[in-house]
Amino acid sequence: MEIVAFSILFFFGLITVFTESNSLLRWLYIPALFVFMIIVRLQAFFFGGFEIDIITYAGEMQGSLLLNNIYYLREFIFWFGIRLLYLITSSPFFTFIFLDFLWIYYLVKTTKFSSPYNLGRGLIIILATSFPFVFGYENIYRQFYATIILLYSYSMLDYNINRSYFLFFVSLFIHNLMIFALPLFIIRRCYKFKLSDRIIISLLISFIFIIILPFFLNLKGLDITKIDFSFLYFLLFLLLSLLYVYKFRDNIYSMVKYFPSLLPSLLLISGFMYIGEEMITERVSMILIIFFLYDIYYYSVSITNRTYRIIFRLGLLIIFTLPVYLFESSLKFLL
Repeated sequence: MEIVAFSILFFFGLITVFTESNSLLRWLYIPALFVFMIIVRLQAFFFGGFEIDIITYAGEMQGSLLLNNIYYLREFIFWFGIRLLYLITSSPFFTFIFLDFLWIYYLVKTTKFSSPYNLGRGLIIILATSFPFVFGYENIYRQFYATIILLYSYSMLDYNINRSYFLFFVSLFIHNLMIFALPLFIIRRCYKFKLSDRIIISLLISFIFIIILPFFLNLKGLDITKIDFSFLYFLLFLLLSLLYVYKFRDNIYSMVKYFPSLLPSLLLISGFMYIGEEMITERVSMILIIFFLYDIYYYSVSITNRTYRIIFRLGLLIIFTLPVYLFESSLKFLL
């Protein structure tokens, strides 16, 4: 049932991107996403789905509102939030339904500053069926939720920087791994610093993160995804970097303006791979790839040729959705 609903959602995404119809986005795709998430939770709670971590969260939310353990205090916004919601709903199912509706709402809001023309606000289509999102709402939900809040924060950098950095800290206390996205925020905008200075500061912070990573891992427990795509993520960012460095070889600063997440992401992933931390590489990569998809979709709005723009977006949708069908580690969540 879930794989059928997922495939229908993917098909609706293809149609919406191909037609560039805001009406289809608003009245077909987004409602279909809501329905799909209800099916996902029904599968988890009533039909014995594979979402083991979601069931674990369902047990945790029934704990006390008094967080007396450092494990919960480090990410108190998430743990206190889900326990408070459970106290109100008395149902893990309805708690997750509310949380799912909320992340969809914030994901829609990430593009509210984008042009409404030519499906400029269609990022949700690319993300909702992408493999990082599937692993997120089916498994590593705490990291996923923090990433949604962080992405919303990222989208506000050019319009309300103070609120943006406030939401950055909110996401940090939903999941501590969000700290590794700081270089992406710095390079995109950091008050009145020039672009060249932001690049240097961003890369410097990335180097510092690589150096202090072993200490961080001693403090932070990580949920295990039982997969390791670390090298594939590294290869993806490397190839993309080479492609866009070549494309913008006459003006590298233009590349950074269009894709601010690319350089610090490549440095972080390369550094984590080099020091042999494959698990943290895979987990952080799942965060960083979502920001790159935001950047690259925002870039697609500037493509004036309609045919090229549609092909470009269809390529993104297909490339990042197909792995869900091809890899058993993701497909098992939908069966």
